[in-house]
Amino acid sequence: MDEMNKLEDDSIPSSCNFLKDPLSIGDLIGPGTTFEINTNFDEGFSNDIFEELNLGSDEEDDAKTALDRSALVSPWTKSFDELRQQMVKVNEHIYKKVTQPGFAEYGEVPLNARVCIRYNAYWEREGAPFDSSFLRGSSYSFYTGRHEVIEGLEEAVRTMHRGEQAQFVISYHLLFREIGCPPRVKSRADALFIIELVSFNPVGDLDADQNLSAEERGRYAAVIDKIRDVHLKGLDFFGQGLHKNACRAFEKAVNMLNSCHLANDQEQREQTAFLLKLYTNLAVCYNKVNLPAKACIMCKEIRQLTENKPSCKALFQEGRALLLLGEYERARHILIRAQRMEPQNEDISKEMKLLEERYARYKENERGIWTKAMGIIKLNEGGKEADGVNDESRSIFEQEMAELMKSFKTNMDLNNFNLPTGLTKAEIKTVDELARSMELKLTLSPLDNTTYTLSKVNKN
Repeated sequence: MDEMNKLEDDSIPSSCNFLKDPLSIGDLIGPGTTFEINTNFDEGFSNDIFEELNLGSDEEDDAKTALDRSALVSPWTKSFDELRQQMVKVNEHIYKKVTQPGFAEYGEVPLNARVCIRYNAYWEREGAPFDSSFLRGSSYSFYTGRHEVIEGLEEAVRTMHRGEQAQFVISYHLLFREIGCPPRVKSRADALFIIELVSFNPVGDLDADQNLSAEERGRYAAVIDKIRDVHLKGLDFFGQGLHKNACRAFEKAVNMLNSCHLANDQEQREQTAFLLKLYTNLAVCYNKVNLPAKACIMCKEIRQLTENKPSCKALFQEGRALLLLGEYERARHILIRAQRMEPQNEDISKEMKLLEERYARYKENERGIWTKAMGIIKLNEGGKEADGVNDESRSIFEQEMAELMKSFKTNMDLNNFNLPTGLTKAEIKTVDELARSMELKLTLSPLDNTTYTLSKVNKN
């Protein structure tokens, strides 16, 4: 086994955290390893997470709310019987009053969805909450249909729309029953819940295609619903900050979609639209996990599908990927094109500013490298004999060039460097040997057979 599988099991409660990256068994029993735990599980996210994705900010959407003490005081300290008269009866155990409507177009919360809420809970005639996500300064997430929260709370949330705020009086029959849990939880105690539904997202299933036959996998009509389930699972992973798992889900959805046969033009149009969404999702995720070369490949696919008319979101992700690769000129060109499409977009402006800062450092470092390289050439020219280069000058050249290449390799702002012109064949051979030993790459320009470029090997 090369790596531990970090995909969560459906039986694991939502309160668990997950590793952001897999652990190697070899590292664990050998020199040891470090790991990072995902702590974003309780963060809110949108079902349209990529369609409405903040184009580039690496600042995660924060579902935490500044604590307002006045928001913790119960809006009702009289008897619940009086409050029920102002409410709508959901069933014999739940009464509801909407205080802020949500977005009905998304529908109510379904089974097998990941839900993010904020809430306060009060006992009858008490002004302070006995439980509160607001008091903890964070939201709370759970999966519906898995018995992860008390029955009454889930039933109440299942009646809500995204963005809705509502009050619920819930009977003890759906809370802590007759006995309760003294002294904190009273026996036969009804409760008032003030709930805000931040978001919900159908979870989907990474293995939705498991029971499909080979014939079914080849038919678009038979496999499309399974592809949607895999796609939804990718969104769920992304919402938890598990970006590598999200990549895996979206890659699988792409492969399934590309493998099925299309019966007509309508299926062709649907496939193209879905592929554009998946390729954009993958570009976002590849940039998140620092695989910009793969993000560029996804953007190339988008260009082909759109006849070189990608969306602003796709252009932004391509510009970001090129920036990560150190392709500053190309990144600037792409980001300017995106900015023309959305001139007021702050994320594009921030990325442009970041690009200019990095490009300035790049030019400064490049000048430093060039100055040193020209010094080496000048020094080497002084040691040349009439019939070639003596051993001493070759040794000096090799030592100086090795230092220059080491400086280039450790410079995080430089990914490529053009060597000065005028090097002899022997010097080029020396540089090539040094490059191989230092895991660098020496290439000849296809446009100019006198220009050689050193570049760092991309291990992604």
